[in-house]
Order: sequence, then C-alpha cells, then structure tokens
Amino acid sequence: MNHLSKINLLISQKKITEAINLIESLLSKYSNNIDLLLMLGGCYRSLGKFDNARDVYSQIIKIDFTNTTAHRLYGDYIGINKYHHHEVNLNKLKNLDLSDEKKTNLFFAFGNLYEKLNEYKKASYYFKEANNLKNKVRPFNFNQLKKHFKNLEYIYENLNLDKLILEGQKKIIFIVGLPRSGTSLVEAILGANNKIYNAGEIPNLNKTVKINFVKDGELNLLNINRIINHNPENIYNNYINILNLGQLSKEIITDKNTENFKFLGLINIFFSNSKIINCTRNIFDNSFSLYKTNFNSPRLNWTNSISEIKIYRKMYLNLINILKTKMSNKIFDINYEDLITNSDKTIRDLVNFCDLEYSKIYENFNLHNTSPVKTASSNQIRNPIQKNGLFKYNKFKEYFDFN
Repeated sequence: MNHLSKINLLISQKKITEAINLIESLLSKYSNNIDLLLMLGGCYRSLGKFDNARDVYSQIIKIDFTNTTAHRLYGDYIGINKYHHHEVNLNKLKNLDLSDEKKTNLFFAFGNLYEKLNEYKKASYYFKEANNLKNKVRPFNFNQLKKHFKNLEYIYENLNLDKLILEGQKKIIFIVGLPRSGTSLVEAILGANNKIYNAGEIPNLNKTVKINFVKDGELNLLNINRIINHNPENIYNNYINILNLGQLSKEIITDKNTENFKFLGLINIFFSNSKIINCTRNIFDNSFSLYKTNFNSPRLNWTNSISEIKIYRKMYLNLINILKTKMSNKIFDINYEDLITNSDKTIRDLVNFCDLEYSKIYENFNLHNTSPVKTASSNQIRNPIQKNGLFKYNKFKEYFDFN
C-alpha cells in the first residue's frame, strides 16, 4: 500500500490524528507536495481546526499561486479584514490563462466571497458561471439515474418490506435526505451521546447492496427474495464488517450517507435494530445550498444544474412517498427549520424516536461531540444552533428559481 492509499484508509476509518502524523512525516521530506498539503488541510477541517486549515491553504497558494482549489478553501476561513486581499488575488487569477477545472474553483471562490460581502448579484453571476463550466467539464448521466430510480420504484412496489427479526445486531441510525438538508447537524446532535459512534458518510450500505442484490446493473427482486428466505443475516454481517464497524465497542452507530434513502426498504427488512431519520429543509434553501457548493464526488454532479436539481428532488420525494406508504411510522421526518426555531421539542422528538434517554447534552452537542466531519457542514456543527442561519439564502431568490 502506498502512502496516499494509507492516508485515505486512515481518513475513511476516522483516524484523523494518525493521518495527520503520517502526512506531516512525509511533508518533512516533500514539503512542497500539493496533494499532501491538500489532504492535511482537509484533515484539519474535519477536526474543526480551521486556523490550521487556513494556514495550510495559504502555504499552498505561496507554492502555486494558480491552485484555485486552495484559494477557494482559504476563503472559507478568513476574517473580514482579509476579504479585500482575497479579492485582489482572485482578480489576478481571472486574468491568467487557466484550465476549465481551475476556472471552476475560481468562480466558486468569487461566489462565496461576494456572498460574504452581501453583493448578491455578483455572487449569483459567479455561482452560475461556476456551475455552467463544471457541468460542461463533468456532465452528469441523468438518463442512467432515472433508470435507477425506476428500478427502485419497481422493487419496492413488488417487495414485502416487513422487518425481519434478526438477533445480535447493533442499533444503526440511518440519517438520510437530500445533501445539505441538515444530516450533519442531526448526526452531530445524536453523537453528543458517548454511547453513539458517528460513522459519517460511509459506503457500507451501497457496497453491501451491490454485492448481494445487483444483477446486470439493477436491483434484482429474485436475489433479494432469495436472501430473505435463506440467509438474511448475511446483509447485516456484510455491512458491519466494512470499515471494521463490528469491532467498535459502541453499540449504536449513525450512518449519514444521504444516498441511503434509495435503500430504506432494504434497511427496514434486514436491519432489525435500525432507525431511519429523513431530513427535510426549505426547498429554496436546500436547492441553492446544493447549487453553491462545489462537491468533490462525481455522483453529485447533478447539483451543477438547476433543472437537474429539480428533477432529482422530485424523484427523491416520489420514492420517499412510496416507502412511507409501505413502511408506516418507520421513517421519522425532521425539518431543518423546526430544528433551528424549536430546538428543544424537535431534539426531544428525535431522541424519543431513536429510543434514547433524553439529556441536555443533545442541545449542547457542539461541546460534547468531537467526531471528525468530512462534509461541507464541518464549520456548522462546531457551533451551537444559530437562528441567523435560517432562510439565509432569501437574498438570492430574485436570481434563481428552484420551484
């Protein structure tokens, strides 16, 4: 295993401090290695060490001024006194002959900066430029995704989704929803309980489904029924042994891979001790938050198109409604706006649904939860719930239509 692979493995296992130590030992030999420095910055961000992350991105910029990824990320962690200097540097980059990939990061950086400066017209222009260019460079195969959703609908309409009674399973709390709908916040709140392990956005369920149920690129009804009738315990065992989750001492695990909403029916069947939380958010805020975020995963490239965001949202809602019809009271909806404006009641309802004992630690989650967070919400979950984040994108409504 090479060094980069080992670092990625440590990060996937949430051994962030070990990853940092390995990166720093390598940087002692290869001090100007951009890949290592970007990894180091990402590790600091996931631990909430934002000043360290900012300093790393500043170091990258000194090594390679044209690294627009570093400029974009640097902009997330500077104070207002640095905005002008940041804008000057971005304008210098705009006059250079950059690749489309670098221009995409530059335009997102401009959008984020002008949003902070309350210059919403300029920010909107650059968010549109960034997404249009990224959509050109990395187009998304929406036809394949539509086929996938049709397959899911067929499976759930023809499958008995009754829960099997299987012994010896840890409690898995699956937190789903559209990306940027509050899943990281919900996981952070639950993770204040020291009996709960926040696994984050892990690939375990997707891998388990592919291994056991997929044939010719689709979920296969015969495969699912065969496992239900003969060896249903294999599904949980496959899932829990990926990333060594089965070796954890904690008996409760949260899994917040948002794409798990596609497999809620299978979760209900094979995970006897599971709970399902579905996060919802104001349509415009959720959609715009997706559009303004430069996601790394190609699986999320549909977020670079307003029309595709609308289509994806519609397919998600349709599938959730089919599942709710067949899984009465098995899916708990938690609304982001309710969580912000009526925190006490909403958190109590969440904790009760998960069959946990209520404690004030959940309301003060930011003081108790130190789990690494690798998503775009790493900043938010390090702070208390703040009402000023509610409907924060209203100023953009005159420039975008997500209805």
